[in-house]
Amino acid sequence: MAVYTEPTRPYEFVLADQRGLSYDALTLATGAGSLTPGAVLGRVTKRLAAAPIPTIVGTGSGTMSGLTFGPDVQVGNYLITLTATSATAAFTVVAPDGTALPTGNVATAYKSNHLSFLIANGGTMTTGDVFTVVVTAGGTPVLVGTGSGTVSGVTLGKYAQLGTYKVRVLATSATGAFDVTGPDGKSVGEGNIATAFTSDHVNFTLANGGTMTLGDYFNIIVAGYSAPEGKLWDPLAVDGTQEVYGILTAATDASSTTALANVLTRCAEVKRSALTFKSTVTAAQKAEAYRQLANKLIIARG
Repeated sequence: MAVYTEPTRPYEFVLADQRGLSYDALTLATGAGSLTPGAVLGRVTKRLAAAPIPTIVGTGSGTMSGLTFGPDVQVGNYLITLTATSATAAFTVVAPDGTALPTGNVATAYKSNHLSFLIANGGTMTTGDVFTVVVTAGGTPVLVGTGSGTVSGVTLGKYAQLGTYKVRVLATSATGAFDVTGPDGKSVGEGNIATAFTSDHVNFTLANGGTMTLGDYFNIIVAGYSAPEGKLWDPLAVDGTQEVYGILTAATDASSTTALANVLTRCAEVKRSALTFKSTVTAAQKAEAYRQLANKLIIARG
């Protein structure tokens, strides 16, 4: 006689909740798999990106410098458009998703949670002139300065922050030192050209490429997603899924396409034995997941 194993029922792992307050909708990423109720999820919230400093398009001769990115940076094209013909002309800034950001003025440093820069007059500035800042996912950081060095092997660490990591050369030398500053303005560490740099934030190798000059720098950009998608929680990941987002409430199949799911994200008690994890997760790592759940006021019992 065949043995029938009853599947886990929707919400079976829930001991207590705060009804609608405890739940949020989440799109599971393509390839997340066929998941059962009780699956512990993370969200893909971080990715590497790059953006060179653009040149002006139009009849003017202004220049952009000091380009950096904040925690709200998006992948795509930022359009900066002059609205007057003047040495201190105003300009508009539109994000890739169409959001109008605060306006700015030529010769005054522009700052926002998306991007920051300075546009200099450069001789003439004309109404309708445009700078297009192209933020490319997975792009290669571009040297800013007079040298010809290159960056390779760029990866994120588990504590990577959204925004810009600035890698600044400290000496004119083929093996000179450089420092790395995080988006929060704090030092990540120092390294040397031609030697792999490793940290819990970013990893890379800076190659000489001919010349490296004091003051040259690279921007390593960590960008987010306007609508982060879910996957099984992975404590070894660096894309954001190492942080617990919540617990799947009902069986959902995202093996070959995205799928909308309902997720327990806060204020609840759950049955520990009914939670499921990626097959590689160890007992010690599960303990970390329970700690992260507790930080979201989800208490795993039993």
